[in-house]
Amino acid sequence: MKKWMLTISAVLLFVAGSFAQAYFEMMPSAGYTFSNEVSDGNSYGKIDGNYNIGGSMMFNVNRRVGFEMMYNHLATTSGEYSYGQQQAQISHGSLSVDNIMFGPVGTFNVPGSPVRPFIGGLMGATIFTPGTTGYSNDTRFTVGAEFGTNVYFNPWIGLRFKAQVLAPLDGSGQGFYVGGNNAGGTSSTGIVQFTLDAGLVIGLGKIMPESRPRAHVVPRYRYRSYSPYRY
Repeated sequence: MKKWMLTISAVLLFVAGSFAQAYFEMMPSAGYTFSNEVSDGNSYGKIDGNYNIGGSMMFNVNRRVGFEMMYNHLATTSGEYSYGQQQAQISHGSLSVDNIMFGPVGTFNVPGSPVRPFIGGLMGATIFTPGTTGYSNDTRFTVGAEFGTNVYFNPWIGLRFKAQVLAPLDGSGQGFYVGGNNAGGTSSTGIVQFTLDAGLVIGLGKIMPESRPRAHVVPRYRYRSYSPYRY
């Protein structure tokens, strides 16, 4: 009986203060990036899906607005294939994709719950690095968006679940790497990276104060007394 009471007390202490969060948070994460195809005239390039690792640093201005600095690394393979029934492979090789992003994040408070949904916009750079010698890196300006939720156990520890879409922007005549064996080309369709991630939320520094609703002030009307008319 005493063990159960101690266990329940420990859980209550751990969950206490779950509605608070720190001004600065570190969020290591891992997930999966789905495959993506890019049209290239008579052929198409395909970046295969694979697991990714990364993390973010969140600078919270208040309980509703923050700014996130994110890094994500994907080690995968890519190839070029011809259109048609056989879809013959023209080339294939390894590829590393590194995303460095920054942007604002809006957080929504769920009354009486440690769950805090969020949505954010991102902008930064994506670096494509071929695994075959003789090819240089390709860096592109990237925009994106993310949404998900944080679940806080206490002000310093929580879980983060996120869906993310990143779109490196293509310019006219820009090339991209899709494999070895002289596999390079220009893309007429943009690359879109769709990722599902999960990770930890580690709060550091001071705890943000509780949000307090503004008091509604009811205007008071003053009644003036008038002297009676004189006849």
